[in-house]
Amino acid sequence: MPENTILFRARLVQKHGQQESLTFTTAPQVSWTLHKLYPFLLILDGFLNNLMWCCEDVCLPFIYLVLMILAVNLSTTPNWQVGFLATVINTWFGLMSLALLVLSSLYFIVSVLRELRQDEPPTLDDIVVTMENVNYKLDKIRQDVAALFGLQRRNISALILVSTPIHWAVTSYVYSAHRYIQCWVIGLFVFHSSWCQTTMRLIWRSVYARQLWFLVCGRQGFAPYSASSAIGEGRQYKIIKEAVSIPVSRDVARLPDSQLGVQLRLHIKNSGVDESIDPNLKSSESTESAVTVMITGYEIDENQRKWPLDGWTHNLLPYERTKFTLTAGPCWQEWVSPWEFQESLEKSWFWLDDGWTPHEWKYCDANWVGVGSDDSLACYTRSKCWTRRAFRILKKVN
Repeated sequence: MPENTILFRARLVQKHGQQESLTFTTAPQVSWTLHKLYPFLLILDGFLNNLMWCCEDVCLPFIYLVLMILAVNLSTTPNWQVGFLATVINTWFGLMSLALLVLSSLYFIVSVLRELRQDEPPTLDDIVVTMENVNYKLDKIRQDVAALFGLQRRNISALILVSTPIHWAVTSYVYSAHRYIQCWVIGLFVFHSSWCQTTMRLIWRSVYARQLWFLVCGRQGFAPYSASSAIGEGRQYKIIKEAVSIPVSRDVARLPDSQLGVQLRLHIKNSGVDESIDPNLKSSESTESAVTVMITGYEIDENQRKWPLDGWTHNLLPYERTKFTLTAGPCWQEWVSPWEFQESLEKSWFWLDDGWTPHEWKYCDANWVGVGSDDSLACYTRSKCWTRRAFRILKKVN
């Protein structure tokens, strides 16, 4: 290979920057404790490097994996039917692999301790950097585990229900239970390797793979709801004032609900009853009647995704959110546009605002997790909320 050839390898991107020296700002007791902890940090960092395939020698994790597989074969019951010589060779390779694993681990530990004794003592900054490296790698592993256990109970039940027949068929007709568990362990060890991550990214580019994943795991919390339902059905709105008593004259109270709603709308908008009136307010002596209303707010999200050539459009992936979704419930629900929905309002409900009020865009990543209020390279989706208030007549007191 030519000397001027440069090798580019993947590295973990760490988010901590340059810090000021901690040597003169840290208590001596803390520095002494960190100095005693430093060898264990180096050993743990080396173990995590091999586990996450980010060490200098990229072949070393693969060698350890092969040795581990051969060593695990010692736990299986010898099958003398395949031949005496094959069984002896398999056992010999297993013993040699186990011995190499133990000796390699001991050699690494002894080398670390010997180098610490021979070289200059590490500074406090070196110890802190090593701690940050270990913490960052452990946090990456925690995120992978949390993504699995972060599923809701109903999603875990669906995942178990779908995967149990598959596990049973594989262990009954394809592999033994021991071999099947061994394959899972190998998969966990190679999960962070570059070729495994690349393969998963290629599979993830398939829409069918994404649909299957979100169907089984339900990661987006999709809760279907009939978009033709009006605002009064169920609890598809946010209550602003549950019961507001509005003093009116007897003549106004006798009007039909359609005309009374128009009068109340003007009265609420002009006097600011929806914000200032006491919900327990009763009619005064000069007022002959009162009307109790409930004021609600409706929120509809407009969703968009960013594409390389077209920019921000409503062209969303089939497994994720729709163009418009409802946000009043615990999970987002497929919905119609605000202007289409306002035409389907029940007669017993009256709009309080003249139109829909748009809010600022909220920018998110590819999984609809909020990033901020400004667009950036990390933003792939965005959502804007449209709000409008409405009210309903609950009771008339003549």
